[in-house]
Amino acid sequence: MNFNIKKYYLNLFNYNSWANRQLLTALKSAGNKIDSELKLMSHIISTQDLWLERLNRTPNYLMDIWETFSIQEIEVLLNNSSANWQKFIKRQNRNSFDNKLCIYKNSEGKEFTNLQINIMQHVITHSNYHRGQINFLLRKLKLKPVKTDFINFVREKD
Repeated sequence: MNFNIKKYYLNLFNYNSWANRQLLTALKSAGNKIDSELKLMSHIISTQDLWLERLNRTPNYLMDIWETFSIQEIEVLLNNSSANWQKFIKRQNRNSFDNKLCIYKNSEGKEFTNLQINIMQHVITHSNYHRGQINFLLRKLKLKPVKTDFINFVREKD
């Protein structure tokens, strides 16, 4: 079997988008008691976009990654972010996945160099981490947590 890394990352980012949409649907039906959850959901999307700008070498990101958006704004930002990540991955060649570096400055102005593939993996794990926090908060509100595990995505897709 020949492993296709581009297909792998397209699938991971499809999963990421699916999981974010699952949570967004739950947040829409939760009513007005979800301030912390909206803050975390906003952060997930803002951070995805910040990392994509770094990878595209267009670090002009103007949004505060902790700014809280409305549910409607999150939906628009999520759709745009997902589409932009798909376009980015589709433009990559095999070399991009093997050894392409990204040089960037973090929020404190410190410069780092990381493999592009490690940044892409970070975006996925960062989103998973915060989705878990949102589910924890939903449970504290006596709301049903959302199944956003990768295997649920695969089962739904198949």
